[in-house]
Amino acid sequence: MAAEDDVLKFQSHDLNLQIYSAGDFRLLYAGSPHEIAIGRTAREKTAEDEKRYPGFTSGDYQAFAGPVEMEWRSKDGTLFKHTLDLNSIFNDKKILHDENPADIYKPMPIFGRQPTIIIEVNDRTVNVYMFTSIQLIPKDPNAARRNRRDHRVLAYSQTF
Repeated sequence: MAAEDDVLKFQSHDLNLQIYSAGDFRLLYAGSPHEIAIGRTAREKTAEDEKRYPGFTSGDYQAFAGPVEMEWRSKDGTLFKHTLDLNSIFNDKKILHDENPADIYKPMPIFGRQPTIIIEVNDRTVNVYMFTSIQLIPKDPNAARRNRRDHRVLAYSQTF
């Protein structure tokens, strides 16, 4: 993006958790505990999951409400603990996308809610994505509706 005016920023976000080939997942963020796949191993990730819309979100958080403390068991039963610093992952609270800034509908660039931060654990790998819907200027000036495009952008990945 060329100019500062073309940089979209956010002040709050939703949170979505996706667990694959792992179990006993526990997360603490902003004083809110989350537990998934306790006592079992979640299913393997499929190709369709790469485009999965983040359905359930766990609420509206100020960006950023402290560290994300996580622990889980990999498919082979190894226990992992990891802390995410969202301030460093999402530097300057910029919305991640790959739209041409000239195509973005400036009066209301975000369609729907604020961005969703997706924290994904897949066996021994932690991925953090940003999901957002960007509104676009219609190609047809007579169009009754604006176009929009969903973006799921990988912001962080670490394999243990």
